[in-house]
Amino acid sequence: MAGVFIAEGDVVIERAVAAGYALHSVLIDAKRSQPLPKEFDAVDVFAAGEQVLEQIAGYRSYRGALGCFYRKELHPPQELMADTSVKSFVIVEGVNNPTNLGIIMRCAAGLDIDALLLSPDSIDPLSRRCCRVSMGEGFAIPYAWLTDMVEGVTAAKQAGIEVLAMTPSPNAIDIATLEYSPDERVALILGAEGPGLTEETMSVATRRVRIPMSGNADSLNVGNAAAVAFYALRQARN
Repeated sequence: MAGVFIAEGDVVIERAVAAGYALHSVLIDAKRSQPLPKEFDAVDVFAAGEQVLEQIAGYRSYRGALGCFYRKELHPPQELMADTSVKSFVIVEGVNNPTNLGIIMRCAAGLDIDALLLSPDSIDPLSRRCCRVSMGEGFAIPYAWLTDMVEGVTAAKQAGIEVLAMTPSPNAIDIATLEYSPDERVALILGAEGPGLTEETMSVATRRVRIPMSGNADSLNVGNAAAVAFYALRQARN
């Protein structure tokens, strides 16, 4: 069925409903004993045995329920950029690991990031693993796909958004030294694990920023870096 995604577990399903996604149907374990959430009342609920569930889910751990949701219509990134109530963005380039994107989305939801913009080669934020890792926290964050990173970053700057490229380079600005007013609009760009951001993308950013490292480590996992950077941006507004 086109235009749908799968959410695993009661909590993630409930958060998807709360974020405005329409629930199509639910599949549960036939041996389930706990009461069904009220969100299941208006849709078809199917039950199956353990072996059938494993074949459908693809692995043994499926958190007791699988919810099939309709996707929302996505708006172009220019609409998010034009919305002046959106103050903080995260832009991801080439982040195609669902675990990493799920962590980024959960951190974004908890650390005052208002919107997510994705490069064409990043993974779907509604993929099962992303939803699972983020525990559905990212459902409330609006997102849009960029058709080209350089053009997207340039458009963000033209909309009055300062774009910060995250890099481990020692020549970059310490992110902890940034200062912004509550009304200033800022976007943080994060790259994929390993290659990081392309030089083309960094060249059109407003500034390059880094998380100072100690010891022999030159960088953090992109999910961990996101948490540190989002917190630093929130502190920069205080």
